[in-house]
Amino acid sequence: MFASKDKSVYLSIDGQISDTLLQLLFGDDEDNTSHGVQAKPYQAKLKDAVCAMSIGGEYMALAYRERFILLEGRGEKACQLVSISSDVAAPGETVTSLYCIDIYASQQHKQAAESICVVAGYSSGYMRVFSARGHLLTAHRFHPQKLQSIRMRMPLQVNAENNDYDIAYVDSTGAVEDNEEVNLTYQDGVMVSIDGRSLYLALRLCLNEAAGDDSDGPTFQYKKWAFDLSSSRISDAASYGPAVRRDPLTALAKNSSSSQNLDATSRFLVAPYHGDAAFGVFTTSEDAQMSFSAVDIAGKVAAKVTGAVLSIAKSYLWRGNSNSAYQTGSEHSGQSTPGGTEAGTLVPCALAVHDYPRKVLNISLAPASYGLAALADSLGRVMLFDLENCEVVHMLKGLRGSQCAWLELAANNQRYRMFVVVYVAKRGVLEIHAVEEAEQPLASINIGSGWKLIQCPTQPLGGSFVIGSVGHERRAALPAPASCVLVDGSGRIARIHMDL
Repeated sequence: MFASKDKSVYLSIDGQISDTLLQLLFGDDEDNTSHGVQAKPYQAKLKDAVCAMSIGGEYMALAYRERFILLEGRGEKACQLVSISSDVAAPGETVTSLYCIDIYASQQHKQAAESICVVAGYSSGYMRVFSARGHLLTAHRFHPQKLQSIRMRMPLQVNAENNDYDIAYVDSTGAVEDNEEVNLTYQDGVMVSIDGRSLYLALRLCLNEAAGDDSDGPTFQYKKWAFDLSSSRISDAASYGPAVRRDPLTALAKNSSSSQNLDATSRFLVAPYHGDAAFGVFTTSEDAQMSFSAVDIAGKVAAKVTGAVLSIAKSYLWRGNSNSAYQTGSEHSGQSTPGGTEAGTLVPCALAVHDYPRKVLNISLAPASYGLAALADSLGRVMLFDLENCEVVHMLKGLRGSQCAWLELAANNQRYRMFVVVYVAKRGVLEIHAVEEAEQPLASINIGSGWKLIQCPTQPLGGSFVIGSVGHERRAALPAPASCVLVDGSGRIARIHMDL
């Protein structure tokens, strides 16, 4: 066990990936052997693997090259294999991003792993969604470049207290309705935002095998964005939704001269790979015409399912879709035009932060209710950025090559506190900073090199739809506290514990 000097913060080993499972993932190629002797291991390979966790860390997806495995297991026992991905990758394709989506299901219909899907992004640009059993549910190629990250964004909640079950969601300032989104970020500065409602309904159809006799497959809506950059490559980008109050940056956007009184309908943090800007805030109030009616999806669902899914389909049908900017592909293989080459809606830069040679390398968003992002840069700093006021509120130093995640824990008064967790791989140090006084670490633990810090999702896809439910259904839709895990090269899975 690793612990801080005062023992108030410590790591516990909460699982172990066996050598057998690692061998299944990595195979027996030449890199695993040296002069005919099996290398102990897979440390170097696990460092290069792509990892994703489900809510609470109950399931873990690990990908290497064209293959991924889904594991289950918490506690000191070894992880159990749930599935291996179907052999669907084309020659030369590799998995470049993963996301474990928990699909919301009512408590009486929920069956453990059956509510988990794995979304895999590929070097070819394909997004493929697999069931927990490894079956391919749907495949789409929205853009022909490397898909480098997958994130899910939830609407901002009125009440962020996890111990209060009276949950509601903030409406935006009226420019656009805020909904769940699954965002796909491509390396050339393009982002595809998939409407969470239509994706939820499509995946529920697949998981219920209701679409098994349907030749045209599942459909969902999306919109495609292209950031107005001087060079066509980014290190990272993240969507943080429409403005929830009057947006001071709208008037700064390049195309806003005729619409200065409009609020931003979509806002993004973007880290360009080239150029002088360390990072930028990109906003737009443009609302593209929706080319597809929600009636089609709601009608398909109504014909095939009942109960909670039907209720959500009805809600989807009537909840103000006339303002949506989403599109849908006419070919359900995932190519609305050949290769997904249609142009995205151009999003101008409203604010660029210039501090050469500083470059932001990765972005980690806190849960929406906190309005914060952790930006790790090339100079060994981690900036805590206030998304609503567009200002850096804290700058943490001496953290070169760091990985960031968010951790939410209940204090003695049962109110939750938010912490930013920073793993500095080069120093082998894990630092925990309280958001309210982040300049100095609350704790620092030497854990050694070779770990990966992985953020866990906090809410299931479809969770924000259950606004009118009561009792267990409302509690099931509540966000889980933000959490993260660490995985090292030998397959150990560790969790952070704190005495507050």
